[in-house]
Amino acid sequence: MTLLDEIAEKKRALDAARPLPQAAVHAIADRFELDLTVAAVALEDLPVKPVDVKAILERGTILRHRPAAEQRFVLNHRGALELMARLSFDPSGAVTERTIAAFHSVLCHGIDEAAGKYRDGPLADDAAEAAPDPAKLRVAMSALSTWMRKADAVPETAFEAHHRLSAMRPFSTGNRATALLLCNLILNRAGYPPVVVRLEDRDQYLDLVQRAWSVGDKTPFRDLMLRLLARSLESCLQVAARKPVEPGTPAR
Repeated sequence: MTLLDEIAEKKRALDAARPLPQAAVHAIADRFELDLTVAAVALEDLPVKPVDVKAILERGTILRHRPAAEQRFVLNHRGALELMARLSFDPSGAVTERTIAAFHSVLCHGIDEAAGKYRDGPLADDAAEAAPDPAKLRVAMSALSTWMRKADAVPETAFEAHHRLSAMRPFSTGNRATALLLCNLILNRAGYPPVVVRLEDRDQYLDLVQRAWSVGDKTPFRDLMLRLLARSLESCLQVAARKPVEPGTPAR
């Protein structure tokens, strides 16, 4: 069985299990919120430990005696996931560059004065010379927006949108997390769960993202994203397969 066949089979099984019990829906949502936020923190190179991410999400506030800006990103990411959920259940609106700007605005609110605005200078990282000139960003983002309006909501579209946004890196900060939010929004609209870049996936993911836009070889990146999607589908199926505990049932 090919990976595409495996994904199709798991998607059919998940669709057949719907509607899921409310307890299962909450369990899946909570797990993805934590995993996706831990992933975003790691991808943006923020020094917040997974255990602290969990505590911040559970308390809904920043922890004392810790740097505030990094922790604010955790709560902002929760807000970005809530925006993604609202947009996922409102497929009437097109996914455009305004959607991308909205994600970045929420994600970097109170952290970056340019939240939601395209950069007006070069990037500071080592690969800055490969990023498009700021003067060309609006044209490039408009082209991406036009393409997304016409593209079908399928995994291939999600991965391609991720690739194109990653290649442009339109913002001074937060490009990696924003690209994943865009990718996962398109996946959600197509009825798929989000992909999660776990800590053990991080280095390979970053290498393949860069390889895709630097040398034009997108196949390894696509294959990785398909594997991550298959894993997310399997996680959902595992939760869906658990029998809900009836009220009053003694704990074992």
